[in-house]
Amino acid sequence: MTPPRRRVLVVAGTRPECLKLASIVRALRAEPALDTQLLNSGQHEAMVERTFGQLGLACDLSAGQIAAASLSHALSALRVRIRDIARAQRSTLVVSQGDTSTAYAAALAARDLGLPLAHVEAGLRTSHPYRPFPEELFRRRIAPIAQLHFAPTRQAALNLRGEGVPDARIFPVGNSVIDLLREQVEDTRPLALPFLPDTPRLIALTLHRRENYGRGLDLVCAAVLELLARHPDIGVVCPVHPNPTVGHRIRRHLSTHPRISLVDPLDYRPFIAVLARACLAITDSGGIQEEAPYLGTPVLVVRENTERPESVALGAATLVPLRTDRIVAEADRLLAAPPPAQLAFTPDAAYGDGRSGERIARVIAGFTG
Repeated sequence: MTPPRRRVLVVAGTRPECLKLASIVRALRAEPALDTQLLNSGQHEAMVERTFGQLGLACDLSAGQIAAASLSHALSALRVRIRDIARAQRSTLVVSQGDTSTAYAAALAARDLGLPLAHVEAGLRTSHPYRPFPEELFRRRIAPIAQLHFAPTRQAALNLRGEGVPDARIFPVGNSVIDLLREQVEDTRPLALPFLPDTPRLIALTLHRRENYGRGLDLVCAAVLELLARHPDIGVVCPVHPNPTVGHRIRRHLSTHPRISLVDPLDYRPFIAVLARACLAITDSGGIQEEAPYLGTPVLVVRENTERPESVALGAATLVPLRTDRIVAEADRLLAAPPPAQLAFTPDAAYGDGRSGERIARVIAGFTG
């Protein structure tokens, strides 16, 4: 008699989670021993539906839009909804990704139900337990709950070992967003980018971190305007984050400049095309620090610390404090320097070879608890 298929619940609530879970979901759905269900947690419900749709995937389940007034209320609501759905679906294992409210809520829900948790992108750490907030806090709290830790880099695996996670539960698999990046780089179809400013050089700008709300955004925007005053051959493309706290401030500072193109959040393929064309990326994002080294685009990270030290070690990323003069000085330096060499998609590359989803699915399929 054929044993029943084990039910895996993959939970996503934000666009970055979708991008990093896409190859894993495809690989899990190809495993005959598994019944894989993809859950939209409702953290950013419409964005998750749209992003997975662009990638040829659809959610099997939805928890409904979360409309909470605070981080703690959102986390509580997500936890309850994910727990109820996992119980109703008789899930046998939960997969969460990264360091979002959804990821932490899924971990808590799995613990509530006594289910094993597989954590994708496990082991990222900065030098400060609360920066960036709340991401660093979430990932440090997810680690003691997880049974399977899928580390994206060697350093992430070392971090987990240093915290007492047994070697048998740590799997260095590479970063799964590189799976998607590799697909885009290998896609030769023409792509129109009508929103690009008509300038010889381009800067890609993305800002969204909670730690940079308010004055931090003001300082970065002031630096961007100063750079454009110094370099008349440069334009800027900025996909504006949907969070109104971020969007209103960015538009107030940057919307009237003729060489700045403020656009809605871009689909993955056009965004990677912009990043590949850029002579510099200015960002507080984590994902861009992973993707840009494979494109040869230097990155200026406007944060106090980073959980991606590999990019800094490669010379592909530079940390800069939130001071307008320092941001301008470092940007000028990078604009004058030769671009970093592109990473190849090989197993020895800092974030892997773009085959992480297959590895993760094999481990989950073979997991017996």
